[in-house]
Amino acid sequence: MPPYQALQIPAGWNIKWNQLMDEDPSEENIHEFTGSSLWFASSPNRLRCIDVNWKPEGNIDGSFHLTVVNLVPQFNPRKNEMEYVGLWENPAFEFQTKNRLELVEKLEELLFLLKPYVDERILLKPGIVDEENEELRLSLIHKGPTKESVVAIIKSNNTVLQNCLLDHPKLDMETLHMLREQCSTKAILNKVNQLLNSKKFRK
Repeated sequence: MPPYQALQIPAGWNIKWNQLMDEDPSEENIHEFTGSSLWFASSPNRLRCIDVNWKPEGNIDGSFHLTVVNLVPQFNPRKNEMEYVGLWENPAFEFQTKNRLELVEKLEELLFLLKPYVDERILLKPGIVDEENEELRLSLIHKGPTKESVVAIIKSNNTVLQNCLLDHPKLDMETLHMLREQCSTKAILNKVNQLLNSKKFRK
């Protein structure tokens, strides 16, 4: 059996699975390039995981596929521990090659240089989503600032949500005045006044 592929792995990565060997695919060994994953690692600090497999499985005409997936923390009350759920439907990065050494180079580059994923969800506390306010945030992203959502966001008194509203490209003067009149948070009021005095809104 060939040795495992040598890799430089910085601290913070947890290797969950490793069947990546120091050998190139050939007609003689292609049956070994099967299974859902050849190599898998995750980093709770970076909120990222990296998966390597060979597609199509067991096919000499296939290639190595490397996928970076973002992770979101999710508290499991039954186990009383934090779990990390991968956003597999929307990979952060994908790379494929037939060359094992190119794969190793890209994998080591990502292990060292991959920046942490920023979880933008609105949380009650780590791993527990504020469902009501998160629904408003998603509505703001997908539908823009409607009259109903603006009123609800102002009433929420949630500074993260109100900052999302202030950063929205479709923010208008009426919404700014509503925030100035009804919002009591100093940081939000300062940002409102800065925007009202900006070139975009100053008349």
